[in-house]
Amino acid sequence: MLAIEWQREPRRILLPCLILAPFPETDLTGVEARALVDTGSSVSGVASKLAERIGLVGLGKRPLKSAQGEGQVERYAFRLGLHPDGENGFPFIFDEVIGIELTNAFEFNALIGMDILGQCDMTLERNGQCRICFGR
Repeated sequence: MLAIEWQREPRRILLPCLILAPFPETDLTGVEARALVDTGSSVSGVASKLAERIGLVGLGKRPLKSAQGEGQVERYAFRLGLHPDGENGFPFIFDEVIGIELTNAFEFNALIGMDILGQCDMTLERNGQCRICFGR
């Protein structure tokens, strides 16, 4: 099993990740992103500027209920990668997900929701230490 350990910020959990196109699966080039880890979100997401940068094609808008209210959001197919132990080496790449478009006004440009987190074990300690385990 692979793991990442890091210190979270006081009011949110941010994690570096890699956003990749859904295919070809052998293409491991992607864009480094800063993701908000959100256990309250059923799906992951990517900022529209980031999606545009790696050439993701919109799959059509769908209704979405969120903390900001209800609205229509674009959806993208993409893959998400995490670097075990924060290394810059070979990342662990999760299977393709269908995620939502994020506005570009956030301090993060990706969102890791339960579609990814459900494949992981995660611990949060009171001192701010975080650990996420994934893979085989």
